[in-house]
Amino acid sequence: MQRLVLLLVVVVLAGCMPRGGFDLVRGTEAGHLRTVFVASIRALSSENGVQFSGARGRELRFARADVSVPPVHQDGRIEWPQGAAPDPQRHFVLSRAYAYGGMRSFLRAVDAAPGGRDEVILFVHGYNTTNAEATYRLAQMAHDFDARMPVIAFSWPSYGDPGRYAHDRDSVIFARDALEELLLALTGGGREVMVVAHSMGSQLVMETLRQISIGGRGAVLRNLSGVALISPDIDPEVFVSQARRIKPFPQPFLLMVSARDKVLDVSAWLAGRPRRLGAITSAEGLGRLPLIIVDLTDYAEPGGPGHDTAFAAPRAIELLRSYHDIR
Repeated sequence: MQRLVLLLVVVVLAGCMPRGGFDLVRGTEAGHLRTVFVASIRALSSENGVQFSGARGRELRFARADVSVPPVHQDGRIEWPQGAAPDPQRHFVLSRAYAYGGMRSFLRAVDAAPGGRDEVILFVHGYNTTNAEATYRLAQMAHDFDARMPVIAFSWPSYGDPGRYAHDRDSVIFARDALEELLLALTGGGREVMVVAHSMGSQLVMETLRQISIGGRGAVLRNLSGVALISPDIDPEVFVSQARRIKPFPQPFLLMVSARDKVLDVSAWLAGRPRRLGAITSAEGLGRLPLIIVDLTDYAEPGGPGHDTAFAAPRAIELLRSYHDIR
């Protein structure tokens, strides 16, 4: 009964969180513009080529979103309009958006961005996330962490509904080949890629890296400048099994964990296991893997679900700014 109550609490919290879609305000100059490149295996929800649904697509599609971060922005927040008219002075808005015809034109655009030929950050979002949320979240992270290189969102077909956990887990399996295709393309010219994943997106990253290693594509792994898994929704034993097949194992490899993650508590209950990787309290049982564990337990916002502490809690953001390798 206690676990059922916890499940209901987390679903209610997820439902009460500010959510929304893209609000296009052309020619925005009020805020700080952050360019987010998007590679998506979602189905299109509009013929404009930049809006995607929670359904599974047949091929990778590519876009660019110029996101305006408002002057009143506070670290860790996405200032959604929440029913009000979108105001660039107070809200995240989309200033411009552009669809690319394919991988080649997408890579040319990344190359043309400052530092794009050398290194990029690839963000893989988690469960219960729409395409707009993934894009705005990456813009927020890039702004708050002062990213000095191009950022790319890999937008996989999460349904964006807290009740569709099983759908999202199946979509992780569905999206592996598309993420591999993207990593092959990004690293093909010697470009380094820093991979950052959240929640269920960590499972997608681990499965894909394992797949790449088994396929004999070690050059891709050697061109990863690091991996950071935030609140990873993975069984610890499964993680160790995956990691042992990944050679060479990317370095640095960070796990950002919290013992106060209510979402992972529910995930563990659903799986019938005592804990998930993102809720570990030590490296015990992780097979002496070369990992850096960043414990954010004491940085979680009181009363919150604790699942997005790394990029939503101002104190945690201040701490993580000191980790040069994830910037």
